[in-house]
Amino acid sequence: MKNSTAELPDMSRVQICYWGYAKGDPSIRVKAHTHDFYQMNFALSGSCIFRTASGEYSLKENEILLLSPGVQHSLHYPESHWGYTCKFYASLPDFPPVWHFPAGDFTKGIIQAAKTILETTFPTRFFGNPQGVVILPQDRYQTIMEYYLAGVLDACRQDQNYSPLPQEIRDYLNRHPSCLFSVSEAAEACHYSRNHFCVLIRQATGQSARDFLRSRRGEYAKRLLRYSSKSIGEIGEELGYSNQFHFSSFFREMTGMSPREYRKSHFGTPETESGKIE
Repeated sequence: MKNSTAELPDMSRVQICYWGYAKGDPSIRVKAHTHDFYQMNFALSGSCIFRTASGEYSLKENEILLLSPGVQHSLHYPESHWGYTCKFYASLPDFPPVWHFPAGDFTKGIIQAAKTILETTFPTRFFGNPQGVVILPQDRYQTIMEYYLAGVLDACRQDQNYSPLPQEIRDYLNRHPSCLFSVSEAAEACHYSRNHFCVLIRQATGQSARDFLRSRRGEYAKRLLRYSSKSIGEIGEELGYSNQFHFSSFFREMTGMSPREYRKSHFGTPETESGKIE
């Protein structure tokens, strides 16, 4: 994964001009329009459909949609919809015009973080009102959400490292982060022949499909070792390895370290005899 540290979305370059509730129902249709700011929508329930020149995007529960300035779009609601909408200014020259993030752990975590911040930090006059009281630039609480949004954009940028892949492949990988499937199974699930799938992976990443999927599995293993309390045996089982030895062999091949060494290097906390972190 490339290092994009020099290009992180500095908080000083993220300026929220509106954050509030987005609410709609089948009686509402918004005509095609553009604006000079970014717009990010977080779906909490129901669905809405955005139409743009690049296609139609259905935004459903726990999904996120980012529109760049100047993108003409219209929208309507097949059913009652509820969510957050954020409008902001930023310098994001390498972001795509429209970015749709399907529901998954990544989007659920982002949305839950926003919900927690809003419901536990802000006065009820902001987000205790179901009618849609908003944060505006003159509110000092805006700064909290600007820091949050900068982090979200950074996370999105990291996800963009795989953007050369066709969307259906990216969506499939996002839904199955542990990569517990073969190259043939992944190709079939994405509606490609095995050969075509392998060519697309090679063109996008420079790796063979097998090596790319293994590297993804290795990244997922590292994430679990760093951020979960699961034992090494439990992590290996989640990744489809029949025993801890096979998982350790795979992990050492990918990283040059054993799972125990990797976890200890990040936490300095060895596992107990039961395999759990104290």
